Amino acid sequence: MKRILFILLLLLSFLSCFSQRGYKAESILNYQKIDQKWLHFGFTLGVNSMDFAIYNSGKGDARAEQVVFSPGFTVGIVSDLRLHEDWSLRFLPGLEFGQRTIRYSNLDVEEVNVESVLVNLPLLLKYRARRLNNYRPYLIGGASFKIDVQSQDALDPENDMLVRLKNTDMYLELGAGIDFYLPYFKLATELKFAIGLKDIMNHEYDIDNPGYEAYTDAFRKVNSKIITLSFHFE
Repeated sequence: MKRILFILLLLLSFLSCFSQRGYKAESILNYQKIDQKWLHFGFTLGVNSMDFAIYNSGKGDARAEQVVFSPGFTVGIVSDLRLHEDWSLRFLPGLEFGQRTIRYSNLDVEEVNVESVLVNLPLLLKYRARRLNNYRPYLIGGASFKIDVQSQDALDPENDMLVRLKNTDMYLELGAGIDFYLPYFKLATELKFAIGLKDIMNHEYDIDNPGYEAYTDAFRKVNSKIITLSFHFE
């Protein structure tokens, strides 16, 4: 959590310096009407990196850690409700595709790949700084509910699927970005951190596939973390 806050502070410092240095008189301000609409829509594309916060249980000799970070991608729809000149409420339903790799010690299968396809339902509050020419930095934060439609009901030992995740989780989301006003639309680049609040490991044994209980018992708790770089077209 401290590392995430530190990265956000660095990003905000960069945005502040960029805004101050980038200010100069402009004869043309692009696409001004977008900020006057009480409701507007768009779409979003992005790349993500999914992570686990793993807490080992200490049962037996097995230990687990995440060692490989595989890039994933995100697609979604943007809905923005204007609350004030500087504030808006955003709903960005979408899909997040990603994979995480768990490495075990002292077990026969050393690496387990966990794939996720998340239906993301976030509700976020956006605060925008003063517009400087055709740029406007902003902060965003809120909560999201995610449904993992890839989560398995049973283990699949033939494909080394030896753990199961719960299919729902709640997240806190924090981020920052810059709106770029182009002649016919607005493009935003945004870096966002999502922190899962629940233990997403399914600790129940699969009675149809006995003999793999140690892969689940290695965990006391597992939380999800996701970093996303998004490009919003509005």
